Amino acid sequence: MTFKILTDAVDESLAVIAPVLGRIEQDGQTGDLRDLAAHLVRALRLFDRNPGIEAAADDLYAAAAALVGENTRLPQPTARGRRLLKDAHMRFRGRLEAAADRVGPYDYLVVPDFPLRQAA
Repeated sequence: MTFKILTDAVDESLAVIAPVLGRIEQDGQTGDLRDLAAHLVRALRLFDRNPGIEAAADDLYAAAAALVGENTRLPQPTARGRRLLKDAHMRFRGRLEAAADRVGPYDYLVVPDFPLRQAA
């Protein structure tokens, strides 16, 4: 287990999610969706149950899945699909950062570093 400041852990999670979303926006496939799902689960584990963060994560995953669907059907994803993905990413980012700011700058948390298959 690792001890981290919550805001640092949130920043790390967001930094890992951004390149996956970039790949999905370019020509993402189902493997990229699995990566995104794993990163979203890890980000959600940073907080106690928070319906706002969970809804934003669901919206982000749904937008990514729709864009991957477009990538398989169309030669190029639509501008609307890319915009929805960016908007969902900004909402998710905002929810995580706001929740971390409400906790306080000196609160530490224990971040379990289990592989995803053990967490299930």
